[in-house]
Amino acid sequence: MGVPREAMSELRAKYVEMLAMRVAHAESKGRGDDEPRQARARMRRLADRFPGALREIDDLTLPELRRRIAALEAVLGGKSAAEPWMEAVALFHAMTRGILVAKRWLGRRRHVDATLQRRFEQELGALPFPEDSRGWAPHLASVASPPRGRLLDAVFARLGRSLGLPAAAARSLVFPRLSR
Repeated sequence: MGVPREAMSELRAKYVEMLAMRVAHAESKGRGDDEPRQARARMRRLADRFPGALREIDDLTLPELRRRIAALEAVLGGKSAAEPWMEAVALFHAMTRGILVAKRWLGRRRHVDATLQRRFEQELGALPFPEDSRGWAPHLASVASPPRGRLLDAVFARLGRSLGLPAAAARSLVFPRLSR
C-alpha cells in the first residue's frame, strides 16, 4: 500500500512533538515549574490528532523517539524506504480517529440498520476527520458493538487485514514492547 508523503510528514511532526514534550517535562521537574494545565492541553491536542500517542509517549524511550524521527527524515529525504511500523502507525492513527468519530456519532446505539447506515454516510462531510470516518461506514455495526466491547480490537482487526497480518502482529507494529 505505501504511506503517503503527507502521512510520513505528520508522523515525523508527531514524534518531534512527543520528544519535545518529554524533554520539557524532564527539564521542568528539575526546576519545579511544570505547567500542568499547559502540559495537559498539549497532550490533549496530540491525542486528538494522533490517538494512541499518549501511550507511545509513555512507552517509547528517548533514543527510540530520536530513531523514529531520523528514520522518517531519511524516508522523507529519499534516502531510505519506509519501515513496516511507519505504515502501521499511520494507518492506526487514521483508523482510530475514524472509529472514535463514528462511535461519538452513534452514541449509545448498539444496532445499525440500513437507515442508520445511510444517515451516517450522508452526514460524514460534517463530521471531524471525514475521510478517516468514511473508512468505518461499511463497518458501522462493528463500531456500535465492537469485539469484546473494545474499539481498539476492531481497529487492530481492520489494520491487520489492511497490512495482510494477524491483528496481534499489527498491534505489535504500532505498540512494540519497548519500555522506558
